[in-house]
Amino acid sequence: MKTSLLVGLSVLLASAASGSDKNPSEEKAVAAAVVAFNQAAKAGDGAKLKELLSEDLIYSHSSGRTETKQECIDALVKGKPDFQHEAGQIVRVYGRAAYVRAKLVAHSIANGQPTEIPLTMLQVWAKDGKQWRMVARHTTRVGP
Repeated sequence: MKTSLLVGLSVLLASAASGSDKNPSEEKAVAAAVVAFNQAAKAGDGAKLKELLSEDLIYSHSSGRTETKQECIDALVKGKPDFQHEAGQIVRVYGRAAYVRAKLVAHSIANGQPTEIPLTMLQVWAKDGKQWRMVARHTTRVGP
């Protein structure tokens, strides 16, 4: 799993060395995939999440916990978090790889209580055929 992330990041970095493709239609497609992921998470739609996430997914939480694809889907379906992105999301496409950088607030229920966690997020997406799939996600808590 870690090897897949390293390979994906290596491809992204190698592509980055030659510069972003500046392909607005692909940037829009990745941004749409992010929206679809957020909507599927909020709805607890396991089938849609399965479609959007790579088999090699590494999903790292701000707590340090890392999940596989199935662990991630199970947690999202159970928790139904609402990821509300702030303005200023950045999407960059490098060939068949892309990254998304954003600030967001994760709204969920923990121990029966509503929570709001401000985060910065980095996602890595790879194009699989005609479909963009998330291969990695990492968040960091903002503030105290």
